[in-house]
Amino acid sequence: MDTAVRFPTSPAAVKAAPLALSKRMNVEQAFQAIVRSCIDQVHGNEAGVARYHDSESLHQMRVGLRRLSAAFALFGDLLQAPPAIKDDVGWLMDQLGPARDWDVFIEATLPRVVGAMPGHAELDKLRVAARETSETLIGHAGAAVSSARFGRLLSALEQWIAQRGWRDDITARGKAQLKVRVTVFGAAILAQEQQRLQRRGRKLKGADPARRHRVRIAAKRTRYAAEFFASLYRARRMRPYLAALARLQDQLGWLNDAAVAQRLLDDASAGNDEVREGAALVRGFLAACADRQAGDVPKTWKKFAKAKLPH
Repeated sequence: MDTAVRFPTSPAAVKAAPLALSKRMNVEQAFQAIVRSCIDQVHGNEAGVARYHDSESLHQMRVGLRRLSAAFALFGDLLQAPPAIKDDVGWLMDQLGPARDWDVFIEATLPRVVGAMPGHAELDKLRVAARETSETLIGHAGAAVSSARFGRLLSALEQWIAQRGWRDDITARGKAQLKVRVTVFGAAILAQEQQRLQRRGRKLKGADPARRHRVRIAAKRTRYAAEFFASLYRARRMRPYLAALARLQDQLGWLNDAAVAQRLLDDASAGNDEVREGAALVRGFLAACADRQAGDVPKTWKKFAKAKLPH
């Protein structure tokens, strides 16, 4: 088992820096700025993950990777990322994901249960077992970030952006589209993502976890799009929309965390009698909470549906 610990001297986790796009930018220039912002966030958390096994650095690196994937998807009709880069981004997400799932369980989900049901020694045993698993997995994530494959990924991204590698196979019409003002492109993308989210969210009442998950993914992508292009709009117009979107995403996110926790509890209790009782307590608590939260989702959706896209 990996016995690495999280040192108190680890560097602060790096969040995404505010992205300031100019209305004078064209599509290509905006894409370069957005992707560079994502690369900076991933690279900025490299030491925190690889050397110090810091959970918040790991979280922020995953956010950077998700933002990068969202950028690839949003601009994908014009600027296709090389398959090798996409594959390596997916590989890195897979390496970081399990550690992040357990960290959310330990730092957010389990404390909520303990707060509602204090004094249960079974929960203490579960916490210890979960922490051991988390430390092992964040060690694996650190090894991935220390690997040559990670280094090659960052180098390939930097080179692709600097050399505008998407131009290698682009048509003359495509090159012309790259020169479109980002204000025009951004407005079209935001409208497109809003429509996608609206379609998926229409049947949230009584939705099963799979449907709620699809809405959550759409909400996350819509939020990334809004954040990418936010600087092109007045803050007083963008802020209410982002706030409504964040409330919806947070509620759906908690329900997803509860569903993930059920899977983690199955893994933790398999063949481990010491944590089985604690796992049963958490399962029951989360199932009851999820039922209540799911009932509130349609109300949150209605509030979001009233939020207007900035213009």
